[in-house]
Amino acid sequence: MTVEKHSFHDKPVFSGAHFCLELDGLDAKSPDLPTLRSVEGGGVQADVLSYQMGENGDIWRQLGKPKYSDIKLGLGMADVEGFRLWLHQFLTGQHVRKNGAIIAADYNYVERARREFKEALIVGLGLPKWDANDKNQANVTVTLAPERVVYRSKGSGGDKAEARGASEAAQKKIPACNFTFSIDGFESACSRVTKVEAQEIKLKTIEHHYGTRLEAVKIPGKIEWPKLIFFVPEADADPFRELHNKRMEGIRDDQGKGRGAKISFMNNAKKDVGEIQYMGVHIFNVQSEKADAASEELKLVKVECEIEGIGLDKQVKEKWIKV
Repeated sequence: MTVEKHSFHDKPVFSGAHFCLELDGLDAKSPDLPTLRSVEGGGVQADVLSYQMGENGDIWRQLGKPKYSDIKLGLGMADVEGFRLWLHQFLTGQHVRKNGAIIAADYNYVERARREFKEALIVGLGLPKWDANDKNQANVTVTLAPERVVYRSKGSGGDKAEARGASEAAQKKIPACNFTFSIDGFESACSRVTKVEAQEIKLKTIEHHYGTRLEAVKIPGKIEWPKLIFFVPEADADPFRELHNKRMEGIRDDQGKGRGAKISFMNNAKKDVGEIQYMGVHIFNVQSEKADAASEELKLVKVECEIEGIGLDKQVKEKWIKV
């Protein structure tokens, strides 16, 4: 009787460049899924518990309950279409849980491994930095908090050629320099905004343990809205300074009236393809940037605002959901 010997070298190795995503109701070849640029996280670990019994000097250790790290998905601004409804629900306080899987494929896009996650919530949305001097693609990050993650070392072997991960050819790029910014009542002053800082929307979760369940149930808390920070040339900052000076003197002409603001972004053909909308915008700081005799850069003023909500929008004819 001959015994076949197998080694790790019998398994083909594959790069991290070929991957795709599955979500509830959408398989890996669905055109509604977004094209991802990167995936990280989804690890499993457990706390180590140490204890000592009686007079025995030995310390014993055992593993506690498992913990699952967040999964961070990176994608281009043009590729959020597949997340449109889920992101809309997240931003409006409707916390929907989804199951899915992250699939790793080889050079021929054949599935070799998968990470299956259960009951995942969106707990973070990272919006890109917009900069008139940056011609790179504007990228978005979506953070998921799963209640359980299971690794499958053997994939199904199915052909995933139509579900490539970060295929540059499949992406319609939106450069970070193709944008316009405006605030209600300050449209003229915002016509030459040069930069809008990146933002991270976060959702706090509460872990609840009950019964004999090993995994904690993650209960959504409240959303933390980031500050809106943008930069205008010193020559255009007078309307913001006047409003800020009035408020510092106790004059509140717009008391209780949160302004609206929006970022409209365009593709390489300079066609408007979407908006990020801000609700309840309150300007609380207008500050000049550092003056330096050795600098030849444009003198800018930083304007900081608190906001009460963020929404995503696109032209109705292209079937984006209105927020």
